[in-house]
Amino acid sequence: MFKFEKNMIYHMPSFFGGYEFDPDMEARVNDAVSLTFTQITDGDRLADYLPEGFELLRPELTITYCQLRDVEFMSGGGYNLVQISVPVRFNGKRDKLEGSFPLVIWENNTRPIIGGREESGQPKIFADIQDLHKFQGKYFTNVSYDGNTFLHLDMTGAQPVDESVLRQMQAGSTSYNMIGWRYIPKVGEPGAELSQPVLYPQGMEVKAAQAGAGTVEWTRMTPEQNLSQYHIINALADLPIKGMGPVLITNGAIIMKPFAGRVLE
Repeated sequence: MFKFEKNMIYHMPSFFGGYEFDPDMEARVNDAVSLTFTQITDGDRLADYLPEGFELLRPELTITYCQLRDVEFMSGGGYNLVQISVPVRFNGKRDKLEGSFPLVIWENNTRPIIGGREESGQPKIFADIQDLHKFQGKYFTNVSYDGNTFLHLDMTGAQPVDESVLRQMQAGSTSYNMIGWRYIPKVGEPGAELSQPVLYPQGMEVKAAQAGAGTVEWTRMTPEQNLSQYHIINALADLPIKGMGPVLITNGAIIMKPFAGRVLE
């Protein structure tokens, strides 16, 4: 008869065995290209998407595209993601900290979705995400589902940032707080088996960075086009955009620390 063992990590289906828990284990991505857009929007509307205990620090929406290659936990494979996040402060009974709160993360591979979602509380769902294209000085990519494109990102006029700016980016990205919310619904009835804020520490080794201009274009979806996601896409598409900062493209490595995470209180 199969028995669960203490100090072991299991994944579904769990009955084929697990592996030992190592709090120092890192999930490293050795080749990461990130495209980051920062938009100014309506703070009151943005705050409506934050759970109790979270405070919106600035009325900013950050859209980050990542093309991840040489991913160690995928045996050197790769995947792409698009993350929509906001800057927050968590005001709990015990924990008080600032970080980035993802509202949604689209990824085009099941393996990182499962690992980051149920285990680390990151709001990951599936989409088809193109590799980053570069043509005649323009970077661009599209995100779609079942053949329906709902997001287009592009960047033009990319120029290397000043050396002092690069050093600031390198110093500020070595360690940062990703704060998710793990929600596991009950079986056969309303409510949650788990509903809790989760800290997911991460870091990035920035090797190079460029700045330029860019656009973020949402296409609203109907239930027929994307039944499980159209309400998410439309909510983001309907946010008013009052301004946008420079678009950044960075090259480097990403270090995720899933077992250094914990439930916040």
